[in-house]
Amino acid sequence: MKDPVDCLCSCFQHYVTRQDISYVFRTKEKIDDLKNAMEQLRTKKEDVQIKLNDPQQNGKVLDNQHQVQDWLRDAGEKKDKVEWLLEEYGKGNCVAGSYSLNCYSRYKIGRNAFKLKDEITQLTAKQPEIKFIDIPPPKPVPESSKIVGKKIRSNIDIAHSYLADERVGIIGIWGMGGVGKTTLLKKIKHSLSGDANMGLLKKFNQLWSGNANMGFHHVLLIKASKGIQVGELRKQIAEKLNLKPSDDKEDILNVLKKSNFVLLLDNIWEEVDLVDLGIPHPYSDDNSTKKYKHKVIFTTRSEDVCAKMSAGKNTIKVECLEPDEAWDLFKDNVNLAVIDSDEKFKEIAWQVMEKCGGLPLALKVVGKAMSNKKSIQDWEFILNSIENSDTKVVQGMQESLLPILKFSYDNLPRNIQECFLCASILRWLPKDGLLACWMGLGLIGDFVNLQQAYGIARYIFKNLEESCLLYSSDDDYVSLHDVIYEMAVWIASDCGKKVNKWIGKEYDLATKIPSINGENWRFASRVSINGKVELLPILPHQCSDLLCLMIRFNSCFKNIPEGFFKQMTKLTYLDLEATHIKELPKDIKCLVNLQYLNISSTNISSLPKELVCFKKLQYLICKHLKGLGKVEKDLMSKLQKLKVIDIFPSGWVELEELNKLKKHNSIKAIGMCVVSEEVRQQLSCLPTAWLSLYNLDIISLSFDTLSCENHGYLQSLQIESCPQLKKIVMNGRKTHLNKLTIFNVEKLQNIIWKDLSPPEFFHVLKELSISKCNLDNLAWVLHLPCLSELRITDCAKIETLFYIEEEREIQQQEVSEHRPTFPALTNLYITNLPKLVSISNFALDFPRPALLRVRQCLNLKKLPFKSGINNNQHIYIDCENKWWESLEWDNASIPSHLLTYFIVDENPNECTTSGSK
Repeated sequence: MKDPVDCLCSCFQHYVTRQDISYVFRTKEKIDDLKNAMEQLRTKKEDVQIKLNDPQQNGKVLDNQHQVQDWLRDAGEKKDKVEWLLEEYGKGNCVAGSYSLNCYSRYKIGRNAFKLKDEITQLTAKQPEIKFIDIPPPKPVPESSKIVGKKIRSNIDIAHSYLADERVGIIGIWGMGGVGKTTLLKKIKHSLSGDANMGLLKKFNQLWSGNANMGFHHVLLIKASKGIQVGELRKQIAEKLNLKPSDDKEDILNVLKKSNFVLLLDNIWEEVDLVDLGIPHPYSDDNSTKKYKHKVIFTTRSEDVCAKMSAGKNTIKVECLEPDEAWDLFKDNVNLAVIDSDEKFKEIAWQVMEKCGGLPLALKVVGKAMSNKKSIQDWEFILNSIENSDTKVVQGMQESLLPILKFSYDNLPRNIQECFLCASILRWLPKDGLLACWMGLGLIGDFVNLQQAYGIARYIFKNLEESCLLYSSDDDYVSLHDVIYEMAVWIASDCGKKVNKWIGKEYDLATKIPSINGENWRFASRVSINGKVELLPILPHQCSDLLCLMIRFNSCFKNIPEGFFKQMTKLTYLDLEATHIKELPKDIKCLVNLQYLNISSTNISSLPKELVCFKKLQYLICKHLKGLGKVEKDLMSKLQKLKVIDIFPSGWVELEELNKLKKHNSIKAIGMCVVSEEVRQQLSCLPTAWLSLYNLDIISLSFDTLSCENHGYLQSLQIESCPQLKKIVMNGRKTHLNKLTIFNVEKLQNIIWKDLSPPEFFHVLKELSISKCNLDNLAWVLHLPCLSELRITDCAKIETLFYIEEEREIQQQEVSEHRPTFPALTNLYITNLPKLVSISNFALDFPRPALLRVRQCLNLKKLPFKSGINNNQHIYIDCENKWWESLEWDNASIPSHLLTYFIVDENPNECTTSGSK
């Protein structure tokens, strides 16, 4: 063994201090000091966590959220560093006083311990104050389609004149991004839908003989984008027509060829084959279509696309606003009271407005970003920032716009900036999916329970909406302006300096990603792949910066090559949802930094034992894995940092494992199947968010026993195959349930309501499915305020779905005047109800466009529609032709206002379409 003195001498070739020597000879003392400092920080962190987890603060947000989030993150990082240093010290210093560590190692460990102790002491002293505030009510989001300026009004005049001209079939609207093309298209749609608020267009409605929609049966606004697939456009059209989502153009064609329609196709980048979409071409020579009005209006950035789409001279060029009109729009979006308070404000505002070049998008976004600034200094800083960037919006030059729009991004708090970039790059996500993504990426920070996390996420989303950066589409998907998307991509690439930092790719056809594309991953931090990808690229190099990988909703993707994950050991976020992979490769254990894993809706049937390697895992999302069943013992309890565990609806753990999970203070939400009453009782003490009750031997069930009020809120409940269950008691408090499924509970006859009425109790329920039950009346669902989809199938004894007793009919009519039946319903499916003779014993309202699908209900002879039904209500009936022809009507005019879709009786999978109109 080498002489320790020689080791010492080798360290002191340069001048050393007494402190340097202490690092070598007093290493243990430095380590002990570090442990004491870390213990103090740990105590402080626990104090903070206790205050954060106070149940009384549910529904509130932190006043200093970013400060607390940063402090907790720093505390966690210090803990990791201490653990690593102690591990290094322990490797060669097992015996007190041992010299098995050489002098340089002792010096290095002692010095790092001393430095780390000082950092921890400083961090402990900066413990943030915990102060909660109520979530402020959302501000009204400004109307994005506001008509501003004579040019826009003139363009609406021109569009309507084209629509009224029988010789015009295709109209093109073109201009640079952000100039107002989509706004114009939306205004056209509103006018054709008979919008009561369209006072400016009233004169046009009068030209059309009082018919606000010019007799169009269908006004279809379809959103395209650069690189969008034809199949996705068909899917949007099918959904608007309440058809089954599919790529079959014939289904669409059969509906539209004998209808009056106008297709509003927004934001196309290249020629679109209308026939391939299933759209009867407006210039068709087919005499059978001459009697129908077929119109197509599209928007594009390119005049060349207008020519290719055969718009001819029937085009509208949308140009930037003149200064006076631009000033009006700008004032609408900034704080007008501030501008009017001082002439200096007005002077600065005018100069900023001029920099926006009359482009409506820039005027709105920059104006909103300035709206919360109230000092001359703030406004001067904004003006200097824009002037120093030496940019100005130039007509037709998109690049000139991005630096100006970036000001709105710079005005956001740091964590909301990341949320914005994530939402933009990963667009086309449903809103709830985006909120979950933010949580998984650590952008929400610490939260008490899932409900609070969603509250914070919605608050952030509302901020981005108010900044005119994001918005929710009608189907609750995240949307953003194309130019805003370009800005986000530009920002994510360090303003164009690192093109491949964030990679988002969409593939139209089944493909293998070539290895040359994999070369781009070398410096990427986030990669998102959509489309039909069969094979991933071979990565011959380390992707040392890659933190996030998303490959989602891809039925072609079935295998991950061995060795793939070895090249990305820093990965923290992995999402493989709705791919067709059957297993994860063994080398997934290399992902030791993984914090989020989503394998929902894949063909994986058991959780891999390699999961135990993920010591930092916080989110384990394994929804809808067929045949998952019991999870291997101790697999989850060993993952001590888990926040969210979701193995709903078929996965479950034994009672012993559940007791171990209860000791994890970190768990914020859990979803699983319950196969015993003992497990259900234990889950009621956990923050249960998704719950499946399967084959339980219970006679009655009280809702308030399913989740703990202090820990979280139940979001999805499935009750399946409980043979003795006769009664469900809805009691306790308002629920946050948005999906309820009751399946194969044949003895269930009663649902009893206590404390609250059904609309109050289920105030956010969106989906309700009841199958193989014998409930005799479902009248309680009629006024659920958010219910959009109702399925009732295979209920052998039910005769009337919605029955109100005679003595309550007068009262019910009075209530209906203030609250219509089915206020939000869009889909009602009833299948195989052999004794059903009546849907309801009174006329039903469908305030929204709705689809009624009826199958195998042969004794149902009447539909409960009011005699005053009209074409504008858009009620669609999907049924067997033979059954439709057997229906009886109290008013012969009702069928003419319904649009029907017939299936061939002999083959339920084969469809034909016919219109009663």
